Amino acid sequence: MAEKIIEIINKFADVYIATDNQADVDYFYGGTRIVSWDTEFLQLHATLKRLMLYESKVKNQLINLALRSHVLSSYAEQLPEEFLESTVGGARCIIKPKNEEISAILKNRDSSEFDVIISQIFESIGQVLNKENGRIKLTPDFGRFADLADLLAKFTPHVLGIHCEDGGCGGKSSYTSSGIIAALERTEASKQKEANVTLIGSAGELGSDMLPYFVSKGFKSIAVCDLAYDACTFSEHTHFSGLTMLPSQTGKFTDACMQRGGIILATTVGEELENSNWHIIPPGTFLFLAHNLAIPPSQEGIELMQNIAQREVFAIPGQLLTLGGALTSRLEWFWRKSYPGQAFNKSLAHTIVRDVVTFWIDQVMDVSKALKLTPYEAMLHCVGMNVLN
Repeated sequence: MAEKIIEIINKFADVYIATDNQADVDYFYGGTRIVSWDTEFLQLHATLKRLMLYESKVKNQLINLALRSHVLSSYAEQLPEEFLESTVGGARCIIKPKNEEISAILKNRDSSEFDVIISQIFESIGQVLNKENGRIKLTPDFGRFADLADLLAKFTPHVLGIHCEDGGCGGKSSYTSSGIIAALERTEASKQKEANVTLIGSAGELGSDMLPYFVSKGFKSIAVCDLAYDACTFSEHTHFSGLTMLPSQTGKFTDACMQRGGIILATTVGEELENSNWHIIPPGTFLFLAHNLAIPPSQEGIELMQNIAQREVFAIPGQLLTLGGALTSRLEWFWRKSYPGQAFNKSLAHTIVRDVVTFWIDQVMDVSKALKLTPYEAMLHCVGMNVLN
């Protein structure tokens, strides 16, 4: 079934919401991303469809299948009604500012004009979500602005990621981190304390969560890389000493990062790997692609993963690593329905994220070995996307 795209025209931004348009789901869910004000329509449409189909839909399908496999049945008494039987489809929202000035304001949470502009955009989005009668739910979690969910909630109840005291899960990066850590431990990468560790995107919300993990676990050689800081502000952003800072570049992973090998964890905006010199990654490297748009769609992505695997690089796709945000958001919705006014159970959310990611790491590794597929192909095979020609 073809995807459904809703276009919202606001004086400050054009907004596009896409769903996979399945008929047999409780609702469609996805995150939100801001693109540059001068993004061409064809590029915007391609990004919207890619994020909806290869990110949101795949992650929600992984969760759907885990629930059908009774991975979380032991927590049945703690989980809200209807959660274990839920089926959710993929969605995605993209916001394109009208001009360069508005774009700059929306990147700066401290701007005096930020709240006025984003509120009017969110009011338009809220009206559409309300008109859809709950069939679409979004999390406006772009950048570090996790509190934006509470702002959108002023206009619609069909928003996830709201304040914990109101029954919401709040910011989702910590739950995503729990999933990444589960994958690190299940693949036994976490035991390689002498290996080089390279954290790309280390100043971002997710990277800031992951850096303390590697430091606390006693990894000996940690390097960080991010566009957000330079040598003069390095210590201010990391708050850790004894780390190596590597050069960064917009739109690609730098050679300095790729050639270190060991464990490479990328928590970035996406579309870097295909533009990088991935062929210099040393054999035996664990490559954790913990971000959206990590792998190109369709056959291009499959061929890239096959080429990387031929270099004996163990690459884990981002959908497996970062499904914790979608899973926790689903738990939030049914929590709010079953326990109105009751604070969200954050510890339970972290536990089920770890269990579902661990389950899928095992499943994907088994399928990968049995069918001689890369982990990426095995994952797509598990969710019903045909990769066996």
